[in-house]
Amino acid sequence: MTTMLVITITTTSGSCNGGVVSAFSSSYKTNQSFLTINKQPGKQQQQQQGQSSSLRSNKIDVIENDTVSTPIALLEERMLAVGEEQTMLEELDEGTRKKISKQLEKLEKQKVRLARNNNNNKSNKDNGGFGGGGFGGSKGKKKGTVNKIEKNKDDDKSQQPQIQQHDVYDIKHDTSNFGAVIVDQGVARINNCLTEQTSSDLINYINDFLAEALHTQSKKNPVEDLSLEEIYAQQPKFADVREKLNRWDMLLPLETYATPSNEIICQALYEILISTNNGGISSTIESILGKEAQLYELGTLISDPNSERQLLHADYNYAPDFQPDIPPALTCFVALQDITETMGPTTFILKSSTEEYHNEINTGQYTMYSSGDDDDESTIDETETTTSTTTRGKSILLETSTNKLSTLKNGDCSLYNPMTLHCGNANRSNSRRIIFYFSFKNPKFNEKDWPLAYASLRPDLRTRNLSLSQIKTILVSEHDKKEEEESNIKFKI
Repeated sequence: MTTMLVITITTTSGSCNGGVVSAFSSSYKTNQSFLTINKQPGKQQQQQQGQSSSLRSNKIDVIENDTVSTPIALLEERMLAVGEEQTMLEELDEGTRKKISKQLEKLEKQKVRLARNNNNNKSNKDNGGFGGGGFGGSKGKKKGTVNKIEKNKDDDKSQQPQIQQHDVYDIKHDTSNFGAVIVDQGVARINNCLTEQTSSDLINYINDFLAEALHTQSKKNPVEDLSLEEIYAQQPKFADVREKLNRWDMLLPLETYATPSNEIICQALYEILISTNNGGISSTIESILGKEAQLYELGTLISDPNSERQLLHADYNYAPDFQPDIPPALTCFVALQDITETMGPTTFILKSSTEEYHNEINTGQYTMYSSGDDDDESTIDETETTTSTTTRGKSILLETSTNKLSTLKNGDCSLYNPMTLHCGNANRSNSRRIIFYFSFKNPKFNEKDWPLAYASLRPDLRTRNLSLSQIKTILVSEHDKKEEEESNIKFKI
């Protein structure tokens, strides 16, 4: 059925002065300053806006009653909450994902044509790396200089792919088109990647593992007497984490030979990387990082009640070589229980893996308490900080940024580019929030390329440099072994 919308505009002498416009239940009037038409909300829209305003007001009340989080973190949360762009992270339907993929394919063709034209206009200069003359590109030999040492050409060929060439997003390999969403927006939600039984077994294992990790052998030093720094020094049990109060970043082992009960980790990874959507998550990772993406992190994030809100951050600083289609890594957060808004879901700011966003956020966090009149940092009353409508040194960029609250259901995951700005919110509920996570990094980048990244990976796994393809081989082997054992038990019975 087709609906026709008729808008009547009455103007004088070609202008919109005094224009009268009507369209069904909505009323319109002309803007005299810009000679454009502004839509005035109808009754239903006014009700929706009223409800939205009420929700924002409730959120602000909750934020202002937070006595645990830092003033800067609360100001960031307030700015995101009062804006019009905060919604829940949802899994995009197949049609939307395909549309995004086609848009990216179109842009890539335009880039190829542009690069080809640029190459045709260049002289005999060498072009290298992504985009021609970009990362890894040769600067060319200066006039009047010669190489002091002639290198073996075969040696150059063997070294160049590791240093200069980087895997780029492979649209054809991205069969589910979730990779397109990540390249375009920075994060994608993927539902039902873990069964309820496996999730339950894993959360029990993690709770027991945490209790064991926090236990100290000496009765003279019970864990409650240890500082957070002392607890986090217990490698290989914990990794560093931002805002440590009631929050844990615990490292997990992989294979069953480490501990017999560890098989639940392999089972979880098997479901996520292999059995879910016919390996759709693996294909997504491979489409962006390549098949030899290396395991970089494996652990669990635990947020207990009264954990504080984190500052907005990226796991990797912006660098020109890190692009949306050539990210340094991908991280997967898997919910092991339904995550409500009060449990402190992760906030993601879409399309924020840019130099502008990174600079604005870093500058804002450092100048939050600056009066702007001198170089000294003067503190502001905490109440004023969280309630004032001014942003002081903070950019208003946050108020207009599309941001998503990752209120995942049990077994759902968020797969994201870790250059995307994000943060864990304060856990204002009475329940523990547990996230199972892992990261794979682009093997073409060295760790020196991201000096502020802290890989949460056990030392024994660090030394193995396991690739995604190797991980999948291990998971299949462990899965087959488990099935064989179960079959033998049934046979004996």
